[in-house]
Amino acid sequence: MNKVINEKNKMPRPKKIGVMDIFMISIYRVKELAETSIKSASKFVNYVIFISLFVALIIFGVPTASKIFSFGGFNKLFTSTMPSFQMGDDGKLKSDKRFEMNIENVTIIMDTSIDSFTFGDFESEGLYIAIGAGKTKMIQLLDLDDDSSYSEIYNYPNKILFSKGFNNQSLANMIPLFYIMIFVAFCLIATYIAIKYILMAVIFAFVSRSLTNISKLPMTFTDSFRMCFYSQTISIILVNVNISVGYLVGPIFASIIGIIITIIIIHMAMGPHMPDLDDILDKFHDDDDNSGNK
Repeated sequence: MNKVINEKNKMPRPKKIGVMDIFMISIYRVKELAETSIKSASKFVNYVIFISLFVALIIFGVPTASKIFSFGGFNKLFTSTMPSFQMGDDGKLKSDKRFEMNIENVTIIMDTSIDSFTFGDFESEGLYIAIGAGKTKMIQLLDLDDDSSYSEIYNYPNKILFSKGFNNQSLANMIPLFYIMIFVAFCLIATYIAIKYILMAVIFAFVSRSLTNISKLPMTFTDSFRMCFYSQTISIILVNVNISVGYLVGPIFASIIGIIITIIIIHMAMGPHMPDLDDILDKFHDDDDNSGNK
């Protein structure tokens, strides 16, 4: 008896699957994804968090950090790069010259030679934070030749946004707040990514139920859902790298490619576990016999 117990103790224990194991399987060994989805239930939430943070770094964290580094940090930006400006007693913002810079997909313009920006003041389409002498606006412009594509997301008088005497040093004193805002934005983007791809995984799980129902593996819908989330890994990376480099491929076309890749990976993951045609025919034959006996 002791000999049997000792032999069992010497047997290698199954290797625990970690987040990085799931990541590597999702990219290089996709035929193992179906089994991994069953074995990795306790790691699924950790994997969702990992992918969400990873993608948020790709599309927001790294580009934002590189942009801040490019102008030497916020302090240099506010005190050296930006022109001198100050909020006057009359509620008007005054600056030495026009200033413009891009952060992510937003263009920030400050031009106090005009009271507030209107449709004809822009040279290209895009999303703007436009700061005039009297008003600050966030503006979405889709077509330079169509004023109906011009929309003001918000429009506030500067005397509400800035106190009297507000200037470059006032901005520099707010640097900790800007870092907090960046961190909050990063967390919100990561949350959005998690929700987006979880919903996509649910859709893929419903679509692929015909495969998992006849699989040799005893897969529940939850197992199928986890497999479909893992199967999106390659397309998630490709689609979001495309976003981070400025859309080398159109966003709709990139999304279609991502969906096709995910569907292919789901079929590859289920392939090793699909029954032979003879097994399927025998199952239908047995079902017919059982219904006839009844």
